[in-house]
Amino acid sequence: MKKQIMFPLLLFVLLLSACNNSDELSGKTFDVSYSGPHDKYYSEITLEFLDGNIVKNTKGYEEGTYDLKEDKLIIQFENENEFLEIEFTLEESNEDSSTYLAEINDADYKMTDTDKISHFQNFLFKLDEGRPYQFIEK
Repeated sequence: MKKQIMFPLLLFVLLLSACNNSDELSGKTFDVSYSGPHDKYYSEITLEFLDGNIVKNTKGYEEGTYDLKEDKLIIQFENENEFLEIEFTLEESNEDSSTYLAEINDADYKMTDTDKISHFQNFLFKLDEGRPYQFIEK
């Protein structure tokens, strides 16, 4: 009788863990930085990746969602007036100081009422398409 109960319970636990949305970024915080003069890194934003595919920009306090599939990281922020989506290409870094090399492939920003204050525009202006970035784990 106990074997009959244990097998479905074990199967349920295995299925639940297989469906979990956790990934290699969850629970980590990164400075998204670029290399400047004298090989010094300048942090543009700090991203904290949480369970449930939640991401926070800890310097601007924006909260959004992220999706990591293979080498593509898509970050989305949205409020009642704005939408921002940034797509990074990630690859593992060979440098000791960083975890990933990244580049922005695409960025999409929309604002419905331009008379209101923007919360995401400054965030977007800090990042440049085509500039190589380092994801430096904190």
